[in-house]
Amino acid sequence: MESWNQYIFLLLNASSHPGAITVEAAQFAANWLVVAAALVIAYLWIWGLTLKRSALIAVSVSTVLALGINQLLGLLWFEPRPFIIGLGHTLMNHAPDNSFPSDHATFIWSLGFGLIATRASPRWGWLVALAGIVVAWARIYLGVHFPADMAGSFVVAMASAAVARALVPVAQRRLLPIIEDCYEATLVKLRLTAIMPAKREVGE
Repeated sequence: MESWNQYIFLLLNASSHPGAITVEAAQFAANWLVVAAALVIAYLWIWGLTLKRSALIAVSVSTVLALGINQLLGLLWFEPRPFIIGLGHTLMNHAPDNSFPSDHATFIWSLGFGLIATRASPRWGWLVALAGIVVAWARIYLGVHFPADMAGSFVVAMASAAVARALVPVAQRRLLPIIEDCYEATLVKLRLTAIMPAKREVGE
């Protein structure tokens, strides 16, 4: 199994003379697509349907839980990063910590699959999930993760999506009123109520 993991890594990892544009694109994807995914959640909260907010909360909570699961898995199984064992080419600075699973891939896939599973926004969910594939490729290409790390992240994210779906009723009853009150109070405090969009109960 490990031989296949390393074999696929070497197929996807950058060559000894990679193209500058490809490297820059990979570095952008590896670092910033996860930020863009988080901004999608913020966008859907502010400009999306109000009745979907409980699902967005459930997705966010399950994503945090998924990252917590990653930490537990890291305690149970240490996988050195490719550059620690001198494999392939490394084109991105990274601490020599545990490689399995990938927090970046887990985060973005948990958000994407969660948006699909909860029906919060399937269209955006698929887009975020596809962006997760790009993130997975980029972090392997740059030499900081193995394919097995991404497979582990995929499994954790799928479990996270199932948890998100189950959490929607709880978020609706217990979390949504509190979070909406805090959100509205923040808008008032920052004097943003006049410029923020009104609540949308139904699609246009």
